[in-house]
Amino acid sequence: MDTSEPLRKLLLKAVRDIADYQFGRDVGEKLFPESCRVQLSKRTGKPRYVYLGGDLLATIRYPDNLLALTLKGAERLREVLGEKAGRVIIREEAVEKLRKGMSPAASDLVFCSDGIRPGDEVVVEAENGRILAVGRAVVSAQTMREAGSGVIVKVRKACKT
Repeated sequence: MDTSEPLRKLLLKAVRDIADYQFGRDVGEKLFPESCRVQLSKRTGKPRYVYLGGDLLATIRYPDNLLALTLKGAERLREVLGEKAGRVIIREEAVEKLRKGMSPAASDLVFCSDGIRPGDEVVVEAENGRILAVGRAVVSAQTMREAGSGVIVKVRKACKT
């Protein structure tokens, strides 16, 4: 759907505002540069998808209006925020489990960023820093560290290789 320039800028500003709220002040502009395109939902007419070139970076999820990142979006978030991104690092032995579609458990945890809250968007990484998956935290960072078992991140999308 082709949109006018003022509408395109307004949609991009709205998506950047969501990113600022969700990931921290001034993240939106860095995460979603001027060349990003926001696609409207055919059903509701509301902003739904954010693209950079041909790559889908994020989907706006309803009803909470927050961003659900794709793996490409997680890579950009990691580039923008570096070590400050919400990250969960799992041990090497758990990587294959993740590839098979399972979510990481507390026993797989090597490190998690401080300040992670339940429902936060997090990047799941291997010990070597490679991005493995993206999903939503099930529990807080403190609980991730203290729990002996149980799922800590509900994985939405994982790398297959």
